[in-house]
Amino acid sequence: MAFDNPKDNLLVLEKYAQNNSKNFTLEDAVSVTGMPLIETEEAVKNLMEKYDCKLKVTENGDLIYDFGSQLNRRQAKSWTEYLKDFMQFLWKGFTVTYKLFTSLFLILYFVIFLVALIGIAAGNRDGDGVGDLIAVVLRVFISIFEWNTIMGYNNRYYRRDAYGYSYQRYRERPRILGSKKKPKDPKDEKGFVSSIYDFIFGPPRVTLDPLANNQEVATFLKEQKGLVCTSEIQALAGWTREEAETFMTECLSMFDGKADVSENGTLYGDFSQLTRSKDRSGEEPVVWYWDEYEPEYELTGNSSGRNFWIALMNTFNLIASSTLISSGFLGVSGLGLGFWGTFLLGGFPLIYSSLFFLIPAFRWFRVRPLKKKQHEMNIRKRLMRIVFQTYDQGKKHVHEIPLKKLTQVANNQRNTEEKLDADTVERVMKDTLADLGGEAYLNDQNEIMYRFDLIAQELDAIDTLRSEKKDNNNLGEIIFEA
Repeated sequence: MAFDNPKDNLLVLEKYAQNNSKNFTLEDAVSVTGMPLIETEEAVKNLMEKYDCKLKVTENGDLIYDFGSQLNRRQAKSWTEYLKDFMQFLWKGFTVTYKLFTSLFLILYFVIFLVALIGIAAGNRDGDGVGDLIAVVLRVFISIFEWNTIMGYNNRYYRRDAYGYSYQRYRERPRILGSKKKPKDPKDEKGFVSSIYDFIFGPPRVTLDPLANNQEVATFLKEQKGLVCTSEIQALAGWTREEAETFMTECLSMFDGKADVSENGTLYGDFSQLTRSKDRSGEEPVVWYWDEYEPEYELTGNSSGRNFWIALMNTFNLIASSTLISSGFLGVSGLGLGFWGTFLLGGFPLIYSSLFFLIPAFRWFRVRPLKKKQHEMNIRKRLMRIVFQTYDQGKKHVHEIPLKKLTQVANNQRNTEEKLDADTVERVMKDTLADLGGEAYLNDQNEIMYRFDLIAQELDAIDTLRSEKKDNNNLGEIIFEA
């Protein structure tokens, strides 16, 4: 029996999914719940919006809604994720606290410099010069508390890593004192205070947002007649097959789409309503997964010379504080500081200076595997471009690619990127095949071949559907205004 309230219909279907079956067709839900087909279809869409779901297609073209072994809420966090968030919260708190103490130490040096500058200003008879000097002094003081060492999250530029991959990087806060000549590398503009903070905790890294919070896929649908298949979602975000299938169902509920099956059994989403728009300004541009390389993981983001002077300064503090604390507690310093005086002038600076080196040392062990993963991901992007964008003479997507050809094409397409060898390509493809739903085999000539039947089938099917579909996004003239 159907209810007037869609929420009640959802509760009926939710109870059915919890107590009976997590895998069902639309007709199964109708027969068990007794709701009319239209109300059941709407309830299924609402259920997909609430819980993780994957769609499956049978050989006869029927749709099966698969909610897994149990109903899992979308965006629900696991205990591991909660623990990770808590640890990130603690790390952020420690970072702020340590930067505060760093600022206090910098203020001590600032006072010394201020006294020297006032002496210089007193001997300067040029009033404008004194005003400029005071402005610089105030700017230096403010920079001590600028813990965010970048100019802004939208202020970026491109540079290349050691393997020639171009990536986005945040522009550093510029230095206040020193040469006015603009350096060739924006990285060398960084102020000394920012360099100290980045020496300890590392520079902020640009994080690429898959599908840009769903905005990119909305733009893609408008450009592609409202049609999309699972393989295209993989190509946009670089996700595994399972992740792309889950996101497809999320899009169906989010953008009021309809799941359908092509003649060759390809599941696709039809979002025709989304193509009808009047103003497309401000839309997120469509960027394929392989068109944006992974940003580099950097230890400090400073030049070697800058790191040398920062390390030298902290080494002096470390030696001085350890000498003071050892002589003070042994009673041979002759300063009469007492316990607390020795701790404040010796013990605390010793702890601070030790952490100054220990924090980047521990980060070094974490950054090394991340840099290796970043390198592998960039190679993966290059290979995925070939898998998704290689056609045969009939303008159809190729179903199989030899290892030799895959390596050759990747090197032919490179600009500044590294040259790949067959062993590297084979190693990366071993980790990529399962994610793409492909397989590897040896042909009669004992050559390694890679098959991607599912990707080729889906991409060819969606191309055919788009070519047959008429554009229906013209809103027409306004005939009535209220």
